[in-house]
Amino acid sequence: MFEMVDPLPGALKLKMPRFVIAWTIVDLVMSALRTLELPFVIAALFLLGRCETPQNELCISGCRLILWLEFSSVIAIGLAGLTGNIAMLCRRHWAQYVCFISSVLTLTSFGILVWQALIFFKGSSILVFSIAIIAVTVFIMLRTALLVFNLLSLFKARLFFRERDGY
Repeated sequence: MFEMVDPLPGALKLKMPRFVIAWTIVDLVMSALRTLELPFVIAALFLLGRCETPQNELCISGCRLILWLEFSSVIAIGLAGLTGNIAMLCRRHWAQYVCFISSVLTLTSFGILVWQALIFFKGSSILVFSIAIIAVTVFIMLRTALLVFNLLSLFKARLFFRERDGY
């Protein structure tokens, strides 16, 4: 009596891989947690602006630069990560590019983190400086492992979109 018509041939047969969905959710949570850092960076910038003294102006200007870089990094990773991951879960083709930009921004935040450790622990004792460098190294290794899985999921998503959309 009624004929069933598939509006998008093959669209129901293709499902996004579970690995991509899982790591998109993990990266979405990581990006959301990253944006929770924003009030603390704003408070640090505010407090740093209130304690200017001529004796340590060089140290304060270096800290201010790092805080502004951290502020811009938090906003950029938060916007790119949240937008890209939500769009990826909605199966938008352009989301893979935004998620890749978020991954590159995460790599730049590693450089900011190392620079922070070098500036803030510069005059410390050898033990404190060594502990700080070890902590930064462990953090970067853990975050790099998550970043590798995220990049693998982006490549799987690329294959999914290529198969689904044909380009």
